[in-house]
Amino acid sequence: MLSSKPKHYSSTHLEVIDDLHREEIDLLNEFMKVLPNSDDEQIEDWIQRLERQVLHHFNEEKACMKRVMCPNFKKHVEAHSETLKAIKEAKKNWEEERDLLQLWNFLEYDYMAWFEHHVRDFDIPAAEFIRRYEEAE
Repeated sequence: MLSSKPKHYSSTHLEVIDDLHREEIDLLNEFMKVLPNSDDEQIEDWIQRLERQVLHHFNEEKACMKRVMCPNFKKHVEAHSETLKAIKEAKKNWEEERDLLQLWNFLEYDYMAWFEHHVRDFDIPAAEFIRRYEEAE
C-alpha cells in the first residue's frame, strides 16, 4: 500500500508566499491521501487541480518579485517553468500509462524534493528581499 507522511514547508516569513505554499502543500497532502483509492477520472481531476494551484502559486510569486525588481528574478522564473514542464510530463505519463506508482513517485519524491530545494534556495531569499523593500517604502 502506498502511504505518505504529511508534507510541510519552510516559512519564508512573508505571508503572501507562505499562504501560497500552504495552499499547495495542503492540496498535495490531500491528493496523496486519496490517490491510492482513486479511480482514473478522480486522479485526472486531482492532477488538474494541482497543476492549476502550482500555476497560480508561480504567477503570484512572479508578480511579487517583478513589483520590487527582485534580483535573480529570471533564474527563479526559469525554475518555475522547468517544474511546470515536469508536472505536464507527469500528467502526460499518467494519461498514457496509468502507472499509479510512477505518479506517486513523482509527487512523493521528485516534486517534493524540488519544492523543498526551491523554497530554500529561491523563495526564502526572494521573500527577504521583498520584506526589506517593503520596509524601506
